[in-house]
Amino acid sequence: MHIPEYFEFFNKSKISSGKKALENIPFDLRSMNATKPLVVTDALSVKQGFVKVLKTSFNDSGMVIGAVYDGVNSYPSTSEVRELASLYRDRGCDSIIALGGSAPASVAKGLNILVSNKSNNLMEYADMSKSAELRPFILVPTSDASGTEASNEAMLDARIYRSHDLMPDIIVIDPRMMGKNDVHQTVNAGLLGIVQAIESCNISVSNVINDSFAFASISLIGEKINSTAACKCKKKERAALINGVTISGIVYSNAPEGLARAIGFEAEKMTGNPAGICAGIVLAYLLDYKLSSIKSGVRGELFLPLAGIDKYCSIPEEDRPEAGVDALFKLLDNLDRQIPRNLKEMNIPEYMINKIAAAAEERTGTLFPKGTALKVLQNAYHGKKSAEVR
Repeated sequence: MHIPEYFEFFNKSKISSGKKALENIPFDLRSMNATKPLVVTDALSVKQGFVKVLKTSFNDSGMVIGAVYDGVNSYPSTSEVRELASLYRDRGCDSIIALGGSAPASVAKGLNILVSNKSNNLMEYADMSKSAELRPFILVPTSDASGTEASNEAMLDARIYRSHDLMPDIIVIDPRMMGKNDVHQTVNAGLLGIVQAIESCNISVSNVINDSFAFASISLIGEKINSTAACKCKKKERAALINGVTISGIVYSNAPEGLARAIGFEAEKMTGNPAGICAGIVLAYLLDYKLSSIKSGVRGELFLPLAGIDKYCSIPEEDRPEAGVDALFKLLDNLDRQIPRNLKEMNIPEYMINKIAAAAEERTGTLFPKGTALKVLQNAYHGKKSAEVR
């Protein structure tokens, strides 16, 4: 493994995962001198009984939950965060628990900025270097999580707030929070996690610690995504998947955004299709394009977490990049009942790929040669590998 002369890795979050992990929250809050959390969640978490389970986990703690706000929308706004800040102050809360997926997590992060700085204007903290120290923040991802919850970003009113300070202090993954979720959402989260993990370690300057986290994420998701997609009832399987998805958010926070991820979120913004599924399909064709046309940019180590140590060792070193790409295509093929084979089957008009490509290239800057996004999107749209296009 190549170790660069200099690299950085940051992870603010402690992860508590497993049976009755929720019961550790009161102890963890006290260790941060907090005793009255405000819970930020959505209607889905109430409907699936997650809020009730969280409340029950506090029963023997002697600690009081200050308030539960369950009105988070799919696309949270700064006005919602301001209203929630008033509730936080009125109830005398001193910490925050986000329960659910990306929307509650983003709202909780925005709330933390406002209450920590005694402000009602998030725009003042677009540059988080001006922020005061944030309040204790615990994330409890559910089966609705997508991996962005654990990252250093919050998305509010289509504006991204980014700082390592926004990462949760503690992430609590409990199998009881894995309800009978929509299989489509599970696959979307798994693919977004794989995209974030692979792209974070498939860059020219490797980061050995980030690589180890990324490989763990890819292994967990690759091993569990098919079984969780096949059955809605396996809570332990989904908890393992969410572990991998959560780790991908930490990994993503330590690397530049990849092109496939950028394309996925721009496609979601313009067409409404899930970002993870779009990005997952695109990633396979992006790596294929790098392998076939650029002749570089695919690390052979990618094959290890996707296929396992035995298959990895049986393939000659020079053949591992291609084997890794083939393994990714095979993973997508095994999900053919849950995802389309290409972007065309997602009912995306072909003229839209030019707009998506332009937006993705603007989003990723100069990380990729101009025109790469469009060429990759054309291949992904028609489901053709680079060798078939020639």
